[in-house]
Amino acid sequence: MTYCYSHPPNTKKIRTFMSKFLIAHIVFVTGSFLFFPATSIAEKNSLNMFLIPAGEFTMGSAVEVGRPDEHPQHQVYLDSFWMDLYEVTLGDFEKYLAANPRQHPTILGWYDRKAQLEMVRRPIIGLTWERCRNYCAWQGKRLPTEAEWERAAVGTEQRTYPWGEAPPEFLRANYGRCCYIDRGRALHEVGSLTSGKTPDGLFDMAGNIAEWVFDWYDPHYYNVSPFKNPQGPPTGKYHTVRGGAWNSRSDYMRNARRYGDNDSKDFYGIGCRCAKSEK
Repeated sequence: MTYCYSHPPNTKKIRTFMSKFLIAHIVFVTGSFLFFPATSIAEKNSLNMFLIPAGEFTMGSAVEVGRPDEHPQHQVYLDSFWMDLYEVTLGDFEKYLAANPRQHPTILGWYDRKAQLEMVRRPIIGLTWERCRNYCAWQGKRLPTEAEWERAAVGTEQRTYPWGEAPPEFLRANYGRCCYIDRGRALHEVGSLTSGKTPDGLFDMAGNIAEWVFDWYDPHYYNVSPFKNPQGPPTGKYHTVRGGAWNSRSDYMRNARRYGDNDSKDFYGIGCRCAKSEK
C-alpha cells in the first residue's frame, strides 16, 4: 500500500516522541531515572553568576608547597554564595558611570565617559579597592571574601590552578606579558580563554587582571582564621589581591597564591569581580 503526504512529516514531534520513548524504556528496563550533571541551568542566572553550594573545602597550601603566607593549610566552611563568571569590564563600568555622574573613568580605555570600542569586553583596570567595593554594591553585590575567591578557584577537587593541574600556558591564562599595557591590548576580552575556565564556568580566575577581595591582608592570618565564613582580620595596612595579572609571573596563577597591596592606588594590573550571598 502506498501512502501519499500533502506535506512533510513533523520531524520535531517525531524526535520528541522518540526521546520520550527511549527514556521511558531505560526507566522500565533499569528501574532508575536519568540524572543530569550538577552544573545545571538552575545554578546559573541571567546575571552571569554561578552558585557555589555551602560546604567545606581545604584552603591554603601544604607545608612543602607554596609560600609561608599560604600556611597552614586548613579547613573552611562557607555558606552558599554566587560568584561572577567574568571580571568587571569597561562596558560594565560605563553603565555605572552613566548612573553615577560624580564618578570618573579609570586610567585607561575611555573616550570621555564611554569605553573605547575595542575595550568594552576587556577587564577594567585602575580601580582602587574602594571603587571596586562601591561598584559591586551598586550592582546589589559585594566583593568576595578571600576564602570565597579561593573556593571558587579550587572547587571541591583542590585544583592547583583554576582549570586543573596542568601548568600555566598562554592558551589558559594571560600572564607574563612584561612590561607595557599597550593601550589595553595586553588584556584579553573576558571569557576568551575557554581552556582556562574552571569546571563551573568561571573565566580568568588566573591572569588577565588580578582581583581585589574583601579581606585585609595578613601573612599570618591562616594561623587564627575561624572555621566558618572567615572574612579576614578586622584591620590592616593593605587589602588582599588574588589571581595574578597579565604582567605576573606564572607562580601567581596558583589558586592559593595571595598577597596584599596598597588599595589607595590605581594599578594597571588590578580590577575585580563581584559576589553575592545566596540568602
